[in-house]
Amino acid sequence: MVLVLLACAGCGRSCKNDHPYVPYTVEDARARAGEGTNDGGDLGLPTVDAGPRPTAEPALVAPAGTTTWKVDGLELVAPPGRELLYAIVRDFDGDGKKDALALVRPTAPAGKPNEVGAAEIISYAGASSPARASVVAVAPDPRAEATCTPIARLERVGPHSALVEVGTSCSRGPSSRAMFVVRLVKDPGVAFAMSVLDPPGAPKLAVDVDGEDRDHDGIDDVALHVTIEGGAPPFEPGPKLSAKVAFLDRSAGPSRDPDEPEASLRAIAGQLAARAGRPRDAATVPGLVHQMRMLFRAMCVEGGAPRLLKLRGSVSDPANGAVACGSSKPLEDAGIAEVRAFVTQGDALRAVASASIAQLAPATRTAARSAEIAKLLGEVAPLVQARSTRVLGITLPTTRAPHPVWGSLAFEPSGKLLVRGPSAVSRVDPESGEATDAELPPWPAQVLSPDGKSRWLEAYSACEGVGLRATFAPTDGESEMRDVLLPVAPPLGSRCAGGRGEAATTIPIAWGPRGLEALVAGLPLLVRPETSSATVMASPLGEMPPFGSPRSAGARAMAIATSQGVLVKTTKSARYRAPELEPYVDLSQCTTNDDASRIACVKRGRVVVASFDPL
Repeated sequence: MVLVLLACAGCGRSCKNDHPYVPYTVEDARARAGEGTNDGGDLGLPTVDAGPRPTAEPALVAPAGTTTWKVDGLELVAPPGRELLYAIVRDFDGDGKKDALALVRPTAPAGKPNEVGAAEIISYAGASSPARASVVAVAPDPRAEATCTPIARLERVGPHSALVEVGTSCSRGPSSRAMFVVRLVKDPGVAFAMSVLDPPGAPKLAVDVDGEDRDHDGIDDVALHVTIEGGAPPFEPGPKLSAKVAFLDRSAGPSRDPDEPEASLRAIAGQLAARAGRPRDAATVPGLVHQMRMLFRAMCVEGGAPRLLKLRGSVSDPANGAVACGSSKPLEDAGIAEVRAFVTQGDALRAVASASIAQLAPATRTAARSAEIAKLLGEVAPLVQARSTRVLGITLPTTRAPHPVWGSLAFEPSGKLLVRGPSAVSRVDPESGEATDAELPPWPAQVLSPDGKSRWLEAYSACEGVGLRATFAPTDGESEMRDVLLPVAPPLGSRCAGGRGEAATTIPIAWGPRGLEALVAGLPLLVRPETSSATVMASPLGEMPPFGSPRSAGARAMAIATSQGVLVKTTKSARYRAPELEPYVDLSQCTTNDDASRIACVKRGRVVVASFDPL
C-alpha cells in the first residue's frame, strides 16, 4: 500500500535562511561510501544528552545513476525513470532468501541536479530474478529550486525496522523533510511517519530513531532521538541538547510513551540546576536554557511552533499534527536555573527578565518555586520601600502607543521633573508638587536615529519560532523598511493571531553613533539597523539619553517597571516599591535621577513620584 506524507512548510514575515539544517545528502553518502550521518563540527560548547545516540546500520550506497544493481545475490531494478540510491539487503521474512528495501528517486533532468522529484521507498522480494518490486511509500515532492539540495537517508534502526529520511535543504526559505519508519517483514509497510520543518535561521535539528522493542512484545517500537544544535546569527552558537519522544507499536497505531520527553527534559534541567550556582559554570546556563526551550518548541505543540509535524501511524490512523506534551515541570526548573545563573553573575536586569518568563505556560507554576524566585531576586535586587510618594495633579493620555516611544517624563540635573503633555512641557518640583510651564517644546515621542533618517517602528514575533524581529522605517518614505533579527527567542506557547505576528514589549534607552540601546522583552540589546545586526548588551554603553529615556540625565542610573516593583540600577540594583505604585503592571514610562533617590512613572494616566534613600 502506498502512503503519501504531506510536507509541511511555512514562513512568517521576512523569510531568510542563512543556516539551514543539512543532514545526510546523497552526494555525501556516495563520497563516504557507507559512513553514518554527520553531526557537524565540535563547537566546544557543553552537550547535554538524553542518552547515547541510537546505533544504526547504514544502508548500502548505490553508484550514481544506477538503475539496475546486483547486490548480495539480489538483482534490484529501479522503476522506469528512477535511479537507485540506497538499499538494505537481508532476509526479512525468514524464508531463507534475501529481500531488500531500497530508496529510489526520479533521475534529474540534464543540467538540473536539484529537480529530482519525489523519492519512493521500494521493497524487493527475493523469490524471483530480478526481484519483484512494490512501492511501500511515496515521499512528498521536494522544492525544486537552485537554492535547495536533495537529501536522503536509509538505515536499519532495529531488528525489524528501517528509517528513511528524504527532503531538501535550502539556503533560502524553509526546508522540509519526510521521515518514515518501515517494518522489515514479509510485506514491508510504514509503521510510523512524520514531517520535519526547518524554518529559516532555525537551529539545526537532527532526528535519529531507535527501533528497540521497548515493551518486549516482539515488535520494534519507535523512539525519536531529537537533537538541537547551533543557530544562525544573531544568536550565539548553541550547544547540543537531545531528548526523546517514544512510541510503542500497537495494532491501532503508535501509542506515545507518556514518560517522554518529560524524562529527558528532567535530566537536562537537573544538570542546569547544578551549573547555575557555580560561578565558573553560570555563564553557560542561559544558552542551555534557550536551547532547551527551542528543543521543547520543536518537539511539542505547546511550544507554539513545533517542527515535528504530521505524525501518522498508518494510512488509517486519524491522528494528525504535532506531539502534545502537556505542561512541563522541567521547563519551570530550567527557568529557575536561569534566574539563579544571572543572580550568580550579579546581573539583576536579566535575572528579573528571566523570572518574568520562568513559570509561564507550558512551564508549570508551583508555590515552592515562586518562593525560590522571590528569594533569588532579593539577593541581586533587594526590595526598598519609598520614604515618600506623591501623585501629581497632571493627567496624561492613557492609550499605550503601538510603537516604541520616548516616555513623557525626564528628571533634570537640578532634580526637577519635566512632564511632556500633548502641547506643552511642565516643570514639577517633586517636593512640593508645584508645576510651572517649562517653556520648552514637547520632545518627540518617535524613536528616531541620530540623523533622523530612520524610525524604530516595532518589535514582534514572526510566528516561525526562531527569534523576535525589529522593524525600522525610513523617514523619507522612499526607501524600504528593514527588519533586524534579534537575539531574543519568542515566548513558548505564543501563537500568532494574525499575519503580522505578535508584538513584543519595547523600551528605548538611547540611540547614539554606536547603535540603538533598548530593552526588548526585558533583555538589553544593542541594535544596528544599518547593518541588520543586534547583540545582547553585557553592560550599557553610557550614551547620554534623550528626554523620555528610563536612563537618568547623567547616564548613571536607570529605572524599569517590572511586575515586582521598579527595578533601579546604578552600580547596585534594587526594586523600589510603594503602595501608590501598585499594581506595578500598570506602570509605564519610568525614569530616575542620577543618584536614584527619586523615580517617576506613569500609572493609569497619572504621574507618580517616589523618593528613596540613594543606592
